[in-house]
Amino acid sequence: MAKVSGLNVRLYVEGNDLSGDANALDGLGYTQEAYETTTLSQSAASRIAGRADGTVGVSAFFDAASTHISAVATANSGKLPTSDQNVMVPLGSAVGSESVTFVARQADYAVSGGVGSPVTVSVSYAIDAVAPAFGTMTTSHLDTITSSTSGTAIDDSASSSDGGSWGYQVTALSAVGGNARWHLNLQHSSDDSSYTDVASATVTASDGTGAASADFTGTLNRYVKYRVVLDASSGSITFAIAYTRG
Repeated sequence: MAKVSGLNVRLYVEGNDLSGDANALDGLGYTQEAYETTTLSQSAASRIAGRADGTVGVSAFFDAASTHISAVATANSGKLPTSDQNVMVPLGSAVGSESVTFVARQADYAVSGGVGSPVTVSVSYAIDAVAPAFGTMTTSHLDTITSSTSGTAIDDSASSSDGGSWGYQVTALSAVGGNARWHLNLQHSSDDSSYTDVASATVTASDGTGAASADFTGTLNRYVKYRVVLDASSGSITFAIAYTRG
C-alpha cells in the first residue's frame, strides 16, 4: 500500500456525516494492557494480554445545526449523550480502502473561541467494551442508490475462518410503497460469481438515519461486497458499510 494523506478521511457518528465539521482526528487506535507473569525460572520478562482500551479525539468547527457536530455532541437535551455510539472512520475514498469502526461513549465536549478566530469544538470518544476494528470499506465513502444494488467486489486474496465484524452508517433514506424498507447485506463468495449473505440488517423509512455494528462467526470467503435491496416501489438511501476479518 502507498502512503496516504488525510484528504480522504471521513467521520460518521450514528448516521451523521460530521466530515464537513471535523478538521482533525487524534489518537485513533487502541492500547492493550500487558500483565507481567515472569517466574523465577525465566531470564526475561513474560507477559499475558490484559484489557484493551482506546480513544479518539476530534477537532472541529462549531456548528449547532441539526446533524452537525455540536448538535450531535449535545443531543441528550443539551448534555453529553449517555448511550453507546457507533463511529466509522473511512481512511480513503475508494472501495477497499481501510476503515476503523468502533462503539464508544462520548467522554467530553468543549468549545473554544476568541476575537479574530472561528469558534471550534473538541470531542473525544472512549471505546466501550470492544477494541476498534481496523477493516475495509465496501463503499466509496458514502454510496447513494435508488434501487436494489450490489457493490464492487473486494478481493482479499484468501478466505478466513475466524468470523469478523461489520458496521453500517445510514445518513439518509426514504422508501415508499411495499414494505417501505431497505435490506443491507454483507456478502461473500469463493469464486466472485455466487454470493451469499454473511451478515444482514433491515432499516425502514420510519427508523430514520442511524448506525449499528455486529460480529459474525464462521468462514468469510475471499471475495466480499455489499448487496442492498429495496423492498418498496421507490426510495433512496445513502450509506457506508465496512467489515473486518477476525
